[in-house]
Amino acid sequence: MFTFSALIYDGYKQQLVTGDYEDRTQFDVFLNAKFGVHVCMWAAKEPTQKVIDAMLHASLVAKGNSIKNKNLKAKY
Repeated sequence: MFTFSALIYDGYKQQLVTGDYEDRTQFDVFLNAKFGVHVCMWAAKEPTQKVIDAMLHASLVAKGNSIKNKNLKAKY
């Protein structure tokens, strides 16, 4: 899951639009349904906070296991 952001121009004004979607295609479908014809001037994709939290938790668990077992090393 990702948080997508886009600066769009719909013929009247610029807007910053954000939303959480599985992939860019789903975000594009949303933009087309909401705005119809528009120009995407800028777009970005970042993991959602839930994904970031899961990655951090997995990293901390891996580090904890590597401390308990010297032969086990976390891969990043």
